[in-house]
Amino acid sequence: MPAQPLKIAMLGLRSIGGDCIGGVERHVEELSVRMAAAGHEVTVFCRPRYNPQGDRAYKGVRLKNCFTIYSKHLEAISNTIMVMPHVASGFDIVHFHATGPSLFSWLPRLFGRKVIATVHGLDFQRAKWGGIASLILKTGAWTAVGFPSKTIVVSNTLRKYYQKKHHIDTYYIPNGVSEPTIRPLSKLKRFDLLQGEYLLSLGRLVPEKGLHYLIQAFTKTDADKKLLIAGESLLDKTYENTLRRMAAGDPRIIFTGALYGEEKDEAFSNALAFMLPSDLEGMPITLLEAMSYGCPALASDIPECAELAQDAAMKGAGDICLYFKAGAVESLREKISLMLSDPGMANMSQRARQYVLSAYNWDDLAKATVSVYEQALAG
Repeated sequence: MPAQPLKIAMLGLRSIGGDCIGGVERHVEELSVRMAAAGHEVTVFCRPRYNPQGDRAYKGVRLKNCFTIYSKHLEAISNTIMVMPHVASGFDIVHFHATGPSLFSWLPRLFGRKVIATVHGLDFQRAKWGGIASLILKTGAWTAVGFPSKTIVVSNTLRKYYQKKHHIDTYYIPNGVSEPTIRPLSKLKRFDLLQGEYLLSLGRLVPEKGLHYLIQAFTKTDADKKLLIAGESLLDKTYENTLRRMAAGDPRIIFTGALYGEEKDEAFSNALAFMLPSDLEGMPITLLEAMSYGCPALASDIPECAELAQDAAMKGAGDICLYFKAGAVESLREKISLMLSDPGMANMSQRARQYVLSAYNWDDLAKATVSVYEQALAG
């Protein structure tokens, strides 16, 4: 038990305790469960659609549903507003996740709460937002450092952004991984897959993930492999439908829908390589996960992805990932061809596995987050 158990509220996400929807949900689940196991009292505020079982306990964490308006522009904001009365009292720490919900991070401070914000990415840069929404989210990116007692960022790229743009220091606590479960192909055999005979992309089907580049590049190869695109879009299917039309003429490309649990383990465990062609990331959990399974990884050279390799090189871990020029289809095609033919990929993937399991451990990251809480309370 900790010397002083804390009462912690976490908000700004969809839910935990079921099929994780995205990186923020995974991040909060991994941290909150560990904090509860350490003796802290943790409440995660959820959106009812993603937590249909209602108010309950999950691995020692209390889940609390609050009313939500389900639309692209109002879902996160409406839920955050409805959470505010619940966090005005009774908590030592109120922890906001993502920049949109952080627009309201000043409210709990009016009632004397210590407020923490974690920036998982600069949401105003996402392609799905129009001018007004982007401006609001840009304001949220400022409020995430302007109002909270302390601010956490998940990448050094974000830390540098806030230092340069707002002249504010933040705490760098990245996403992490746990020891994975390696599984043979079983449930995924329904897609007619063979071990080591497919490339894998796994994540939300949204424009900033760059899957249109991947489909264009893959269709230009003559590889006798398959491309497995695992993921879904939630409220707006426009981009997903575009991807399906692009892939319609190539029977090697398979859309599986979202994969969770054992099926996700199978997908990572048996892939020839993992593809992350993103234009925008915060700190890509799926890239860390692929490495933890010993799956060779190919990613765009955006700063948030490239910093993983840079950190590994500085610590003497060697090359852990292959990169292509972001947005460049021909560069991506060339690197896909290289991965399919280079026997050195296996050695790279084993270095990556050893490195991420030691450097990005959720147990250590949970302790680091509680340390930030304690500094806020002491300050």
